[in-house]
Amino acid sequence: MRQRDKKRDLRYKGRLRNISLPDINILDENPETYGSKSARTSSKLDDSYKSDAILEKGRILRIMSNYQCLVELAEEDITASISGRLKQFLYSSHNILSVGDYVWVDSSIKPDYRIEKLEPRNNLLTRFGAGSFQKEIMIAANIDNLVITTSWLMPRFKAGLVDRYLILAAKHSIRPILVVNKIDLCEDRAELEEEIAYFRQIGCKVVLSSIISGEGIAELKELLQDRDSVFSGHSGAGKSSLINVLEPGLDLETAEVSDYNEKGKHTTTYSLLIRWSFGGHLLDTPGIKTITLHQNDRDIIPRLFPGFERYHPFCKFRDCTHSHETDCAVIRALNAGEIDPSRYESYLAILEEP
Repeated sequence: MRQRDKKRDLRYKGRLRNISLPDINILDENPETYGSKSARTSSKLDDSYKSDAILEKGRILRIMSNYQCLVELAEEDITASISGRLKQFLYSSHNILSVGDYVWVDSSIKPDYRIEKLEPRNNLLTRFGAGSFQKEIMIAANIDNLVITTSWLMPRFKAGLVDRYLILAAKHSIRPILVVNKIDLCEDRAELEEEIAYFRQIGCKVVLSSIISGEGIAELKELLQDRDSVFSGHSGAGKSSLINVLEPGLDLETAEVSDYNEKGKHTTTYSLLIRWSFGGHLLDTPGIKTITLHQNDRDIIPRLFPGFERYHPFCKFRDCTHSHETDCAVIRALNAGEIDPSRYESYLAILEEP
């Protein structure tokens, strides 16, 4: 039989029929399931492991390639692979684990360590990719401080990016610390204070620093002591240089800022959790030039935007967007001069982002 005749014989010769459903919603009530992977639930966390497993608690210091992680285990840093068991669960993010995660490692077959269990997270700092699907990108887990590293010049201080970081910190219950670095380049302190006055007013801790003069370094170290902190913010703001001053000997790579566009070059290429000599950890992450919030965060931005949380409960409508509604407490405060107009404009820009 010729190939063409074989294809003709395989064609469907039956008759298509319409099917009448009493309720079309029945299709939603009985979704089709696929048995390959299942969402990770709390009930699965304590599933039994092999009988000879020896589980020790550790912390992820770095995510490596090929499902390998650098893990702090007791006083030793070891390389461990992610078990097949953890890979069987569906995750909403790109990665299964994040730097800063507490995990249980099977050491019965060392030096071939294997990560068998992920501890529930106290918090998780994330950002989202651009586009329609907005895949979640994890930055760090189980952290105390979000150190928002900016600079006064080269690159120029951008309050709008700070607003986005403060929304993330409020969403995940992380204490924000705003560091304005390179203040040795500031020729007008009054202008600088005017720029950061709103952030001081709403209770955000602000540190003015310079690795040239040493200003603010001791104050920042005191805030970081015995805490786990993630450094993030403008590329080129001097994040790595600050860390090198706080912890001499690390010698993190630094780079100059472009004279053309005042944009920094990425010197940190992966996230890494490092022990401070004065207690606690730092998490150094690649510079993030823009912060993209999730589309679903639109509903919580009106009450999480820095400084708006004290006015939002007094708005007439619970779902007030502070943009056009009548009897809006935020708009009243704006008209009364209690809210900086530039911060309100930043709020509207974030709210209207796709």
